[in-house]
Amino acid sequence: MLNSLRYLFQPKRPYTLFQVEPSLECNLECVMCPWSDLRPEAAQMSWDTFTHMAQYFHLTQGVDLTGGGEPTTHARLPDMVRTAKEAGCEVGFSTNGTLLDPGLSETLVWAGLDWISFSIDAASAETYERIRQGAEFETVLNNVEALREAKSSRGSKTPRMMMVFVMMRENYHELLTYIELAHELGIEQIVFKNMDVILKEEDDGRRLFSHDSPPLPDVESTMAEARKRAKQQGLGVRFYALQPQELMMCENDPLHNLFVNWAGYVSPCITLSYAEDRVFDGRRHFVATQRFGNINTERLEAIWDSIPYQEFRRTYEIRVRLEHQATINALIGGEESESPVAPPAPAVCRTCYYLYGV
Repeated sequence: MLNSLRYLFQPKRPYTLFQVEPSLECNLECVMCPWSDLRPEAAQMSWDTFTHMAQYFHLTQGVDLTGGGEPTTHARLPDMVRTAKEAGCEVGFSTNGTLLDPGLSETLVWAGLDWISFSIDAASAETYERIRQGAEFETVLNNVEALREAKSSRGSKTPRMMMVFVMMRENYHELLTYIELAHELGIEQIVFKNMDVILKEEDDGRRLFSHDSPPLPDVESTMAEARKRAKQQGLGVRFYALQPQELMMCENDPLHNLFVNWAGYVSPCITLSYAEDRVFDGRRHFVATQRFGNINTERLEAIWDSIPYQEFRRTYEIRVRLEHQATINALIGGEESESPVAPPAPAVCRTCYYLYGV
């Protein structure tokens, strides 16, 4: 009883999520990958770098072992999972699934992995293998099945199994059959996301969302039918908006989350760690990367409290505070008064789709 009460009254951890990148390396050449041209020959997080970051895991609620590469290329991924679990974190990662053989699946289940997200962008081998070049559709599906079997053999409800579908012009016609595929595989949640990081002009032509024109004629109807079928199958499903609308807080929430790349550099998110230029609304924009320190040589508190990092976050703090106040004013009513104008988002974020809900 005392232990239960002690848990209830423990102070909330100050961070929501640490996104820690085990590897920038990948075994595939996906047509829409924004990071493929940025990969050096060797880009795996050393165990020393990981342990430098892991000493702060007690400060965060969750650890996402995902970055710009494929996490399962790192030989010590199960050890990373165990370390995060020992610190009391919820831990998971996104994967292309090609290397998740039965042995690795069993190891990850025993390590206590809480969630896993499979990046599968089609419901047919032909479309999938055209997008995820270097992968075999049947192999990936067999690996998903193997993970489900590993869970079943242990009687475990975790990891929760999700699938992510990057919606593009060449694959959205498979949304409905994708729902059926996910149900057959025992998936619990599907995320239909847009191409939210666009670094190449040719990828800008792949996106389904638009700034100033309606979506393709059948996109919205296909999405509506997919929602209906997912509900019938008992699947959780999330779609992103098809037209950008600025949010007061970026979806990455840099007030409570941070990203650590394979070399130990700390940034508000993966985009600001790597993307020096990007395509936004059909035009190329050059944006300086934002790396506020390196966990190998500096303490996390010193990096987080550095003047440049504080200045970056301050604008979001003001925007969130004003949004909360506006919500309260709307709830309690009272005399109408002119709402204060929120400051613009940091300049490095204004051409990033994470700020616009797509």
